[in-house]
Amino acid sequence: MERIIIVLHGSSKNDRNNLENFIKELAKKLKRKTEDIKYAYLQFGTPTLEDIVLQCIKENVKRMIIHPLFLSYGTHVSSNIPEIIEKLRKNYPDIDIVYTKPVGLHKKLADIVKERIEEINKF
Repeated sequence: MERIIIVLHGSSKNDRNNLENFIKELAKKLKRKTEDIKYAYLQFGTPTLEDIVLQCIKENVKRMIIHPLFLSYGTHVSSNIPEIIEKLRKNYPDIDIVYTKPVGLHKKLADIVKERIEEINKF
C-alpha cells in the first residue's frame, strides 16, 4: 500500500490550511482515491508530517511519497523535511519513504501566474 503526502508550511490562520479541494483535484489527476493522498504541515497547522507518517504506518502503508509544496529549496525543503524523513527512516527501516523535488520554479508555474494575472481582466 502506498500514500502520497503533500507537505506545506502552514498558516497561523487555520481557515487557510484547507487543502480538501486540492487533494480531490490531485487524486483525480493521478487516478487515485482521495484517501491515498494526505497532507501535513511543518508549522502553524495540524497534522504534522510525523503525525501523518505514523498514521500511515498504523494503516500498514509500506511506501510513502513525500512532496513538498514549496516554491524554493529553502531551509524547510533542504533541511527540515529531510531531517524529519531521515529520523523516520531510522525508526521505521521497513517503510520506503521517497522525497520528491519541490514545485520550485517549474516551467508550468509561469502558466499559472499568467492565468492569475489574466483573471483580473475578467472583472
